Amino acid sequence: MAEHRVRKRHPQGYPVFGGLPYRTPPAVDTDEKPDPVAALANLKTEPVGRVLAAAISICRVGVPRNLITDTDDTRPTRADKLLRYLVASKDTPDTADRIWRHIITQVREDPDNREDWNLYALGVGAPGLLARAARLRVPDDGDGPADRKVRAQYALIYAFLDRMHDTVTTAAGDTRWRLDINQPNVFFRLIGGAYDHASGRTEHRRKQRNRRHNETAAEHQARIARIDEEEPREIAVGGDDEISAHHVKHGAGTDPRGVDAVVARLQEFVAQSAQMSAEYRIDPTSAELVRRTYVDGEPLGQVAAELNLSPSNASKRRATAVQRLRRVIAVSDRMPRQRPSR
Repeated sequence: MAEHRVRKRHPQGYPVFGGLPYRTPPAVDTDEKPDPVAALANLKTEPVGRVLAAAISICRVGVPRNLITDTDDTRPTRADKLLRYLVASKDTPDTADRIWRHIITQVREDPDNREDWNLYALGVGAPGLLARAARLRVPDDGDGPADRKVRAQYALIYAFLDRMHDTVTTAAGDTRWRLDINQPNVFFRLIGGAYDHASGRTEHRRKQRNRRHNETAAEHQARIARIDEEEPREIAVGGDDEISAHHVKHGAGTDPRGVDAVVARLQEFVAQSAQMSAEYRIDPTSAELVRRTYVDGEPLGQVAAELNLSPSNASKRRATAVQRLRRVIAVSDRMPRQRPSR
């Protein structure tokens, strides 16, 4: 009796004859997720990927393991292992701040290993650098999109390093670090300030302080005083201050009529969004940005500084909150309303 031969099939469903073309067939129905850190380190054509790969392979320094776990192990943590821990522990901002305070302190105070610490900081911050560089606009020099992406990443890397080392001199003649690592959200303020510098927002705000050719000395001083009031930091780093400009232009403060009702209604929509899907939810910080800038009329730069956010990050969060608030309002308008009983 002749042997009955059954046609074998490729794991993806293609019929093949003989053995499978793979020595190790790809896993089917596996719950294992791809490793984003390894994928980022394999981006050999992009500066951020090469920096992360170099930080993993050649860095001799690292965050002590006892800063991450409750042990006495002081051995340095490799950049990719620390990055995986930070990605997996997004709900522990205090731990992330403690890690980044240690890294930046070593960058500033360990001159013998400064190059390694700079590379280590870039490797641990690689996902944030890649995400911000994707939104960074660079001048078009006639090259292709790939070259512009590379130049954007290099510009952000240089600004990132400069932000960690930069100092400012106050009016009293004191010199201090521009980035205060004792405040919370260390990494987000670091990457936000680097983005502001690389995008030209910092330079734009500095140029605003120069006296214009058609204004008097009194007008120039009044404009500088208004800028200082809207952005109380030692050097303005950009931001969205159209609400403040509107109130200064019209010489009017916040209209007190109906403010309590507006705030109460805003709180209702925020509470309603918490029960909806992710694209509708408004977090409390973004809701506070909307309330204090749009309702109370406070300058965005001042509110961002009090909430430990960079002006660019605060502007983006507020814009996202407004967009989601419109969606919540639209959904509420479509919902059938119960008629009052007679």
